[in-house]
Amino acid sequence: MTIMLRYKDYRQLIDQVNAGKNINLWGKQNIGKTLTVKNCLLKDINLESVYLNLEYPFSVDHLFKVIPMSFSFYYQQDWQNIISELSDGYNRLLVIDNFDRLHFVSNTFSHDLFRLQQLAQLENFSLLLISRMPLEYFHFPDFANYFEKLELNETNTWTFGQHHKIALTAEQ
Repeated sequence: MTIMLRYKDYRQLIDQVNAGKNINLWGKQNIGKTLTVKNCLLKDINLESVYLNLEYPFSVDHLFKVIPMSFSFYYQQDWQNIISELSDGYNRLLVIDNFDRLHFVSNTFSHDLFRLQQLAQLENFSLLLISRMPLEYFHFPDFANYFEKLELNETNTWTFGQHHKIALTAEQ
């Protein structure tokens, strides 16, 4: 069985990402968040995009090394220079899947959240955080203020059997 976001909501998600908005895509486990992003959204947008997954085992320090590497900035620069370079040029998208695991694996959580907040404040850089709960649930409301919320649930998703091919049309 495959679950997919309905066309109207999916179109809204694409428009928000293309407009440089930060999105918190949340919903219960196995509702189709990762499928929607990896198999559809990243193919349907024209932004330079990087997908990172915070599944265990995971090091937060690794996250902040992978971000500059993934956008071709490598290791030689400090974080402030990376922020500065990411703010130049055209729109980019960073997807962090399983974001709700960040506070379990970070020894310097407030500093790490501050670094992510710097990314969220950039004009031409979008953060798409995938989690099981909305950001407010994790008790960092200041950070959550930088994000539009989109919940995947039974009212805004379609369910397809495995033998059906997924096709999004305007009628859906």
